[in-house]
Amino acid sequence: MSHQERRRALKALLAGERSLVLPGAYDAFSARLVEQAGYPATYLGSFAAAASAFGLPDVGLVTLTELAEQARRVVDAVAIPVLADAENGFYDAPNLWRAVKAFEDAGVAGVHIEDNLGGKHTAVPAGLLPVEEMATKVRAAVDARTDPDFLIIARSDAAWVEHDVEACVRRLEAYAAAGADMVFAPAIPAAELARVRGRLSVPVMVPGDLLDVPGSDEPSSTLAEYEAAGADVILLWYTVIGAASRNVSAVLEALRGGSDVAGVKEFVTDQHVFEAAMGYDAYEKRSALYAGQEVRS
Repeated sequence: MSHQERRRALKALLAGERSLVLPGAYDAFSARLVEQAGYPATYLGSFAAAASAFGLPDVGLVTLTELAEQARRVVDAVAIPVLADAENGFYDAPNLWRAVKAFEDAGVAGVHIEDNLGGKHTAVPAGLLPVEEMATKVRAAVDARTDPDFLIIARSDAAWVEHDVEACVRRLEAYAAAGADMVFAPAIPAAELARVRGRLSVPVMVPGDLLDVPGSDEPSSTLAEYEAAGADVILLWYTVIGAASRNVSAVLEALRGGSDVAGVKEFVTDQHVFEAAMGYDAYEKRSALYAGQEVRS
């Protein structure tokens, strides 16, 4: 499908009766695995992109160009729609068009921009952008898109950073009024989402694997609870890269501890299965098609 067709396909998915679960890829191959597992769309976040492409924390070190290029690689590897993380838009409102253009050109189906000023996943959050300034950035992003099917998603981290669900909902209402196609609210438990869902006039996205309860290693709500609460999109921004990290570490530790290759097979994809996922069979077909043909001038 073309970029435009993928964007329309994502809109059709959002119009469905069930919540759309989006596993987050971290590179082109993991996106292909998401697609081959049968998911109709995927996602690239700055957390996974910073870790996989640069081995860096998600603290504002990845540039617009770097993030858009990683998104382009993901888009080129699959035929399904891809949503992307555009951080805080990288620029103020008058210059935000450049970020929107970069991601539109990369072929993603939409982006989310946030009101977080930095310090996510750390003990030193920088705070939130004033709501009026963020609403202006949302309007600027909507004005900048050239494809009306390119989604502009507005994210508020008020429930995460300030632990204030009511403030978060007021922000989301303002961002929807500014033209956002969807709003994104990390750290709102399903019970709270159910309580406030009627106040939000656009689709709502939530992270389904954010560890939002202090001291817990599980999210506060299940995927089923979020669906019942009215979440239109449930994002799994960490689970895929977390699974990759754990399995790679387990294999390396076992080998380092004296295990042979045969002893870690349960953690390792069969090589022929891996090659099939990479498209080696398609190469062999092309090779056979052109084998023995002479090039004539």
